[in-house]
Amino acid sequence: MNKHHIHRRIWLRAPLVALTLVLLTALAATARAGDFPHERKGPVLGFNLGTGGGKFEFERIGVEIDRELEGVFGGIGRIGYGVSNSVIISLEGHLFDKSNSEVDVQGVMALVTVTWHPGGGGFFLRAGAGGGAANIKVIGAPAAVDWSERESEGAGSFGLGYEWRLGREFALGVALDGRAMTFEDLPLFEETVLGNGIVSVQLNWYL
Repeated sequence: MNKHHIHRRIWLRAPLVALTLVLLTALAATARAGDFPHERKGPVLGFNLGTGGGKFEFERIGVEIDRELEGVFGGIGRIGYGVSNSVIISLEGHLFDKSNSEVDVQGVMALVTVTWHPGGGGFFLRAGAGGGAANIKVIGAPAAVDWSERESEGAGSFGLGYEWRLGREFALGVALDGRAMTFEDLPLFEETVLGNGIVSVQLNWYL
């Protein structure tokens, strides 16, 4: 396993993805096409809320161990600036949470991101890099862990999605984002990665 190979298999709940896409498509259909162009120059505020899945991985004495995390709640908050109608640079705060009788994980990340809308339309790609920290408690061998506020060695994200302009300043969209944090090696814990992916509803205000 390569520590710098941060994208991992992320399991998302298919019914939630389908429901989100259908809901946003229906909402977008209520807007009159062409009334509100995608003008993005200037300050941008926004957030995302959604759910998905993730994975916690590490190596112990040369053996790779992982624990799937299903039903992860995630959110993103952003403040940024549109340098053009196609490119937005933002400071984003990411959080995710998963708690049950076997796993208790909370993670936060601060990332500088670049969002690109090819041709200035609704479709977008975004990527970011930064740092973060996590509380991780996993019960049961061989993956028993109990870490509090462990800082990451690095963090990154990649996402894509589509937004519909429903007003002069407001846009509603759907997004799929994958994030991961890597951690410095500890005794018995090497090549440690905490990754997650969420499908979310996105709201942006272009001021």
